[in-house]
Amino acid sequence: MIDFCSIRRVQTALRRFEQTLRKKTGLTLNEAFSLCTITSGIHEPGQIARELELSPSRLSRVLDTLQEKKLITRTISKEDRRNISVSLTERGTEVVNKYKTSGIELPKELMFTQMGTEV
Repeated sequence: MIDFCSIRRVQTALRRFEQTLRKKTGLTLNEAFSLCTITSGIHEPGQIARELELSPSRLSRVLDTLQEKKLITRTISKEDRRNISVSLTERGTEVVNKYKTSGIELPKELMFTQMGTEV
């Protein structure tokens, strides 16, 4: 049976975590997830959208914001000129390295064991 009260606590904890992330890094969760995905070697927007389960239009807005913040660049793909390739800028790489060591703690409501129960 689903415990909706527990799900609500997780949702609230996730929102608080995102607020902390924004204060410390200036990034939303989707922006941080996008940077992580690019860091992992995925550079094609459609593939990034699928990886993050975002609509292409939502991802486009996220990438627009990251580009405005000078964290990414979008260029025509060398493999297929019909496609765009997304890369981190030097500043983007610095930001990723910074938030990897930011010391932001994960709220206890977001910690689960492999069995799906709270720690």
